[in-house]
Amino acid sequence: MGGATLLSAALEYRAQLESVAEFLRILAGICWTLNYFSMMYVSGREKIPNTGVFPLCCDIAWEFVYAFIHPTASAHWQGGVKVWFLVHCAVVTYILKFAPNEWDDTPIVKRNIRFIYGAVTLGFLGAQWSFAEEVGPDLGFFYGGVLCQTLASLGPICQLLARNSTRGSSLLTWGLRATATVGGFIKLSIYYICDIPAGPWFESPMCKFYIILTLVLDVSYPFLYSAVRRQELASAAAPKKRN
Repeated sequence: MGGATLLSAALEYRAQLESVAEFLRILAGICWTLNYFSMMYVSGREKIPNTGVFPLCCDIAWEFVYAFIHPTASAHWQGGVKVWFLVHCAVVTYILKFAPNEWDDTPIVKRNIRFIYGAVTLGFLGAQWSFAEEVGPDLGFFYGGVLCQTLASLGPICQLLARNSTRGSSLLTWGLRATATVGGFIKLSIYYICDIPAGPWFESPMCKFYIILTLVLDVSYPFLYSAVRRQELASAAAPKKRN
């Protein structure tokens, strides 16, 4: 009864829901774009990368595949994927200026950091392209994006904990990404309710797992950031107390 009532209400307000979904699509696109510029800003300010190798390289590979090889699969973004690809190229070019600074204790990585970024990007490009050929561009776009999203949410947490420092991290970057993510989930939920094609959404157990995982990661980040920041402040205050 409740499900039927919800479906009936959705059909009654379909036009309004579709308008909300379109607004969320635009909002997500803007937030993702601003997120990339935030990466550049924080990287320049802190002189170390604001994002990890895998998330950045996976994004570039996915965007290249669905902007130029299978553009019809990303047509609903109306060229947005091409814009993100170009912005990401600027991001990686800028971040490479500071990437060696993070590897002073690992000279072999420091010397070859540009090669590493290139090799990882090519690896993800091969994976995204072959996956699209295996399952089809539409499913490839969807699940390839799932991988990008998961790495985008997991990478900053790994970076924060591995550094044991908030240097190079940013709540602004997180906030923009989280807003885009949640907005995207709500948008796709509206698509599902209104029976608008948008990939294997609630029918897919993997999608349900992905939603939960991504939300848990994004909700966890500010708490972990705050914990590391408190630790930094406590460490900075300790010498003053001894004096």
